[in-house]
Amino acid sequence: MSGRGRFRELRAEGLETFRESIVAVLPWLADRVALLADWSTTNLLSVEGSQLTRWYLPGLLLIGDAAHVMLPVAGVGINCAIADAVEAVNVLAEPLRAGCVRDSDLAEIQKRRERITRTIQTWQTRIQEGMLHALETGQPARPPLPLRVILRVPGLRNLPGRGAAFGVRRVRLQRPEEVPYPMPISGSA
Repeated sequence: MSGRGRFRELRAEGLETFRESIVAVLPWLADRVALLADWSTTNLLSVEGSQLTRWYLPGLLLIGDAAHVMLPVAGVGINCAIADAVEAVNVLAEPLRAGCVRDSDLAEIQKRRERITRTIQTWQTRIQEGMLHALETGQPARPPLPLRVILRVPGLRNLPGRGAAFGVRRVRLQRPEEVPYPMPISGSA
């Protein structure tokens, strides 16, 4: 059975079955599962990626988790949020200086970031499903063949890590010399 909906089924089977399922996957917790005295000591965290259809309204731009929730796989959520912020600076610097930010400026940020964000979410979902399958079946997770090949070739083996860290399309400030750095902190001299 897929991980989705499994908690409801376990809850119907009883707390002892739930404890046993934890120990089956994580045997080192065997001496701790008795601390789960009743269902009120448990919580279900739904882990899923999602994305708003529209990241902006007049005068409002949502980026990072506010616009697109990433799965915890590979820890790239913060990278995506920073890339969103960099694109926002690139697109909005001039309109903000001119005091005239249009909806089309906000739409441009979403256009630049949406496809890559969806690609990363798809990649994360596939990895998560592979990990869940491995946990449910007891079989080791196996990366797809192209990734296994890349990881064996010396000149290519760093690509997956670099892709996770910097994204498929590296985002850079277009005019970093114009960004006030260090940023003044409110109330400081």
